[in-house]
Amino acid sequence: MSLGGLVIGLALSLAGGFTALVAALLGAGVGWGVLWIVRVAGGWVFNQEAMGWGDVKMLAMVGAFVGWKNALLTIFVAALLGSAFYLPLMAMKIKQWRRYELPFGVFLALGAAVTFVFGDAMISWYADFLKVH
Repeated sequence: MSLGGLVIGLALSLAGGFTALVAALLGAGVGWGVLWIVRVAGGWVFNQEAMGWGDVKMLAMVGAFVGWKNALLTIFVAALLGSAFYLPLMAMKIKQWRRYELPFGVFLALGAAVTFVFGDAMISWYADFLKVH
């Protein structure tokens, strides 16, 4: 589904011309690349698979639709949502959650939805906050 969605996202970007296609390709590349780096680095650090290929492909698809800035924002929002879910369970020392592999794709989907609706406004607010115009 992610690869099909990636193809659809790239195809839809053609309606916006060459510039939109390049933006979609860049978004897909950044989405794929960042999570691929996390996958590889996590594998080296933990000596086991740290992230599945599904997450990597999913963020490539998301990047094709939302662009590179919002792809990065999607990762950030997903990490915040995942932490907000998982950290209280660890703090409560619930044993069955200690070794549970957290499915990051769920949080990527939520982060992508938030980013799709509010992403440009969030990035604009942050840029204003930093006074980077």
